[in-house]
Amino acid sequence: MLGLERTRREALVTKTMRGIKMKVEFSKGNKKLPKSTYILNVGSALDCPSEKLGLCPVAKECYAKKAERIYPQVKPFRDRQRAVFDDVSAMDIATAIIEAKRRSRTPMTKFRFSEAGDFADQADVDKMADVCEILSNEGFKCYGYTARTDLDLSRLILVAGVMISNNLNRKKWMDQGANRFDQVDKFSGKRLRCVADCTICDLCSRMRGKVIEVEKH
Repeated sequence: MLGLERTRREALVTKTMRGIKMKVEFSKGNKKLPKSTYILNVGSALDCPSEKLGLCPVAKECYAKKAERIYPQVKPFRDRQRAVFDDVSAMDIATAIIEAKRRSRTPMTKFRFSEAGDFADQADVDKMADVCEILSNEGFKCYGYTARTDLDLSRLILVAGVMISNNLNRKKWMDQGANRFDQVDKFSGKRLRCVADCTICDLCSRMRGKVIEVEKH
């Protein structure tokens, strides 16, 4: 089974700004991420804005699509996460994660955004920056991946490890601390390597302004 199906999902019922009750749903670790990591997506891989805009250089090899095609429950779960992200405040999203941390028997140390999908617009980036700022103040290391290098990532880079996956505005964002996550056919031997197992590596959440290579898989 793929990562998401092996994880424990958690949720907190909250009210949206319109007074409608919704569940803030997120997962806890997966096949490649330790159980000490909470994961929140802002959409599904099959509806990824970056692919539609031509910004994702690895759309054809996208690993996140695989689970959505094989397991019928995965895309609806990620679609619900999108709906919650639209309608629930950053404070309530962060509060749900903080409360889950307090209940957890496993020490929770990291928050990963965008395991699948990507930001739809600038409002998404700004809201995720708000979420990460709150979580960072609670001791979480926040990080995630995006191909939306056409948007302003400045605030997000200040509060999270941001991995960019294309070369648009590369120097601008790397100078501010973003990492370039570069998929290659073969490691160059000159740059940091992704070992494809976040249970034994923390480069993405720890490093700043580096190129990290990952071999196609």
